[in-house]
Amino acid sequence: MSAEQHARASGNARITQIAGDQITYAPGAGPAPRAGLGLPEAPAVLVGRDGPAEELLGLLADGGPTVTVVSGLAGVGKSALAVATAHRAAELGWFGDRVFFLRMRGYAPGGGVAGPDAVREMLRQLGFRDADVQGSPDTWVALYRARLAEYARVGQRVLIVADDAGEVAQVRDLVPAGSVHRLLITSRHRLVAPGFTARQVVLDELAAGPAALLLSAALPGDPRPSREPEALAAVAEQCGRLPLALTVAGALLAGDPGLPVTELAAQLADARTRLAKLDSELDDGVRAAFDLSYGRLPEDQARVFRLLTVNPGPDCSTPYAALLTGEGPAGLRPKLAALVRASLLAEEPVGSGRWRMHDLVRLYARERGEERAAEDGREAAADKLLGCLILQAEVAQHVLGVDAWREDGPGLPSVGNVLQWLGAERAMLVAAVGFAVESGRPEAAVELGTRLMSYLQHYRYRQDALTVARLLLAATEGRGSAEEVGGRLYDLGLAWLGTDRPEEAAGPLTRALGVFRENSLRMGEGKALNMLGSLYAVQNRWAEAEQVLGEALAVFRELRITHAEGTVLAGLAQIYEHTDRLDEAVTALRQSISLMRDLNDRHREASSWNSLAEVLWSAGQREEAVAARERALATHREFGNRKQALRTLTALAGWLIELERDEEAGARYEEALGIVTEEGEPYEQGEVLGNLGLLHRRAGRLDQAREMLERACALVAETGDRRAEAAFTKALALTLYDLDRHAEAADAFERAAALRAGLGDAEQEAVARAAAAELRGRAARPRWWRARQPPPQDASPPQR
Repeated sequence: MSAEQHARASGNARITQIAGDQITYAPGAGPAPRAGLGLPEAPAVLVGRDGPAEELLGLLADGGPTVTVVSGLAGVGKSALAVATAHRAAELGWFGDRVFFLRMRGYAPGGGVAGPDAVREMLRQLGFRDADVQGSPDTWVALYRARLAEYARVGQRVLIVADDAGEVAQVRDLVPAGSVHRLLITSRHRLVAPGFTARQVVLDELAAGPAALLLSAALPGDPRPSREPEALAAVAEQCGRLPLALTVAGALLAGDPGLPVTELAAQLADARTRLAKLDSELDDGVRAAFDLSYGRLPEDQARVFRLLTVNPGPDCSTPYAALLTGEGPAGLRPKLAALVRASLLAEEPVGSGRWRMHDLVRLYARERGEERAAEDGREAAADKLLGCLILQAEVAQHVLGVDAWREDGPGLPSVGNVLQWLGAERAMLVAAVGFAVESGRPEAAVELGTRLMSYLQHYRYRQDALTVARLLLAATEGRGSAEEVGGRLYDLGLAWLGTDRPEEAAGPLTRALGVFRENSLRMGEGKALNMLGSLYAVQNRWAEAEQVLGEALAVFRELRITHAEGTVLAGLAQIYEHTDRLDEAVTALRQSISLMRDLNDRHREASSWNSLAEVLWSAGQREEAVAARERALATHREFGNRKQALRTLTALAGWLIELERDEEAGARYEEALGIVTEEGEPYEQGEVLGNLGLLHRRAGRLDQAREMLERACALVAETGDRRAEAAFTKALALTLYDLDRHAEAADAFERAAALRAGLGDAEQEAVARAAAAELRGRAARPRWWRARQPPPQDASPPQR
């Protein structure tokens, strides 16, 4: 506002003229004295928000944007963050006592504070009396900006906190001119509009640790958090780590001092009643907060919001969202984007076309969806989704060839495309089997689950395979035929065999065998015998394993099922190897490979090549063993079976080191490192890095060796594998010695000694302590003496 003048009238009255409008204040009727800092009290606890608080404080500093919007889901802690940061800015003296707070009530059922009323309220806080605020709302805006301009001229900065705004219209006229002052807005929406420029700070739910800490903060002096930390963490997760929900859960615990945290966790475990529990006896609970956001949605957006929850996975891709809603992707994306702006949905990562709801929002949307199920066509949408997934899973099954034969050709996706789809949607596919069971669609559950099982087994998603197998049995028992029930019991036994509790397979496999025999189902009988033989082999019960596998082989040869015959031969070869009948093992595996090749079962052929490699290595045929491993590896690469490729690569690299082919071994470990970095467990990554470090040290690449060994030590330490950590720590100590970093080497030897002591390995502990003492003793001697000394004791690379 450029045309702004001030003057004194008679009697010391003050005149302010703004763009032609003249406002005169009589003596004694001028701006009222204003109270000090206009903020609510700072929150007593602000947990887990150090990063956002630091970012927000930086935005309020000189050089920051004029307007900042803190947005996020209802109850995520936007107001607490804004108020705490405003208090901090005031403490730093950035705004003096010129900090103002407006409650915009943007989501109140009766409507929020209108833009002109917000300006009028600011004028009151700036010291104007109601009688002095005359004219139109445009005049009020001009007067407001004139007062801010006065402050700016004398170098006094102003901060306005507009809390809980629902739309840009509420706050547009509050935007200060220039770059001196700051307007800090909180909203459930990411406020965007033409001509309204603001920095967006999106606040997410808390991390796991801070969420549990916030819950504990509601219980000062209460022994339950320290007594039941695991239950406390479970409650925090069930609250979706949302501060409002955590506060409600804390109030429930505080209101019942005798309630164990484990009991509250059990009550919240049922997703169907969780929101009701988090609203218990509270007017401002979680559901009530979500009601206000949902109530503002236009009906077309609300319908999309409800139907997205038909997808049972953790997120939903745009094509599946289009399938559920019946809308084209082009028309659907603006609605999805609007839900993102309303903080009811998130696109993660941005631009990916994958949409995720907060866990509690998802429960809320499902409740609303079930209320409007008939109107939305919810059941039909579920049927469409399951039908689509069954068809896609069947295509994937054939393209990958995980069920004995493989198909390719025009109209079929590539292996890479299928693996990309399975990787993106695996969690949703597994959840969809459960959804089909729970929603009374057992046939769909079986059709989808059986098409997934072989993929999950071959690609080593063992926990998912176990989950699906249990669901398939639940969908079949009590309604399926004897053959179907036996088949599902077999699937469950097979899934247990792939876990770290293979003994659990005995029950379902024995039951399956009984069902098949009682009903003269010979093929099923052979399959159950085959898996029981595999179980006995895992348990080193070689004689029993050979007996039942022999029975299985007889069944399959009688029925002329050559594919199953090949799997039994591979199992028998394992027994022959462990009972020192290597020639028989080689013969059986070559027969298995031949049968699988004829049937184009590339996955089981690769498995038999790997088994043959082990036998050949044991027989001293080293080069042939390496060649067999390479054959298996080529197939794993072709079909993108990264977990199987990882196992083959690390085994192959170990053999190549023994053959003194270090360069080839390094290449295999580098390839393995690429796999474990993307999707491996910390232990696997640590082991690969450690072995690469040993290779670099052998080749004299000491800096690379040190870096990899340090990373390896940190990773295996996380897993608790003290033996691996001790080996890699000693290797690191020797590497540091070779780099003339003797003090660090001595420290590493001490760590290795402590680890060996914990393992009860007194001999290696003594060796490491002696090496550390020797190095520390050298450090006290003259440099010319130290330069002549040999390496410390046991300078050879550690053997693992």
